Amino acid sequence: MKTSSRLYLMIFSIIIATSVFYFGCSKDRIEQQLNTYAPVNTYLDSKKQAEQEFIIDTSGSGPIIGNQGTKIWIGKQCLMFPNGDSVTWPFTVKLVELYKPKDMIYYQMPTISGGVIMKTDGEIRLRAFKNGTELVLKPDPCMAQIEMPNTAPQANMRVFYGFGSTITDWTDNPASLGITTSLSPIFTTTTYGYSALIARLGWINCGVLAGGSGSSTLNFTSSVDDLTNVGIFIYFPSTKTVMQVYNLTTGQIPNGSNVKIIAIGLDGSGNLFSYYQQMTVNSSAPVDIVMSATTDAALTTVLDGL
Repeated sequence: MKTSSRLYLMIFSIIIATSVFYFGCSKDRIEQQLNTYAPVNTYLDSKKQAEQEFIIDTSGSGPIIGNQGTKIWIGKQCLMFPNGDSVTWPFTVKLVELYKPKDMIYYQMPTISGGVIMKTDGEIRLRAFKNGTELVLKPDPCMAQIEMPNTAPQANMRVFYGFGSTITDWTDNPASLGITTSLSPIFTTTTYGYSALIARLGWINCGVLAGGSGSSTLNFTSSVDDLTNVGIFIYFPSTKTVMQVYNLTTGQIPNGSNVKIIAIGLDGSGNLFSYYQQMTVNSSAPVDIVMSATTDAALTTVLDGL
């Protein structure tokens, strides 16, 4: 009987050990089936528009002209240090121009204001520096003037100011940023495009709110890809709106919107992956993503076609 008991105990132990090993291996297989990606910022940063620099060392009639045609009139008489001190020559003007959806995606600069999509005809970042210190505009009546190129400018586009430390939001109410100004918040249409007087340096957007009465959200899932570090963007062709997806859930999308979804991933070896889908949003729904290997050239072609 003792021999029989020992035999049963040995068989039982083998079964338990085998089960633990099997289920452990099964768990490993389940965990390993998801493709993982490195943070996508490395790729996006390598593609984004470079910040242009202009050294201003004397007075002149202007304008400063950016690579994509943005015109800027800014003088030292309307600039000051944050503590109120006056500025002397030379000083530096820095400019970023984002007129294409591709460039807004690379720069991760969505055009959403307070959760509402914006129709946009471009955004720029305008800054000034003296000895490494970022300058500010003096109070009203001081200002800077900009012109943004556009072959078919639209009436009633507004001056939106970007704010926020991590995710940029937009407002067309400078008072909410502590700025008192009598400047018009409306862009003037010209033969060149859009013209405006601005009361604050930083991010400037030529846009107008374009939300609808009913809206939905999209939730992103995947059975094969870990989407944690994947960059997901929604483009609205009719309004030229770029929405970035945070925490795998979109903001509010007006029902009836035709959108283009682009997801970008970079694996640990630097290989590029993407996902693209066009759809009409009429209700909240999940979107299942399956990333596919791609190349920089192929992805650039997709983004150029948005």
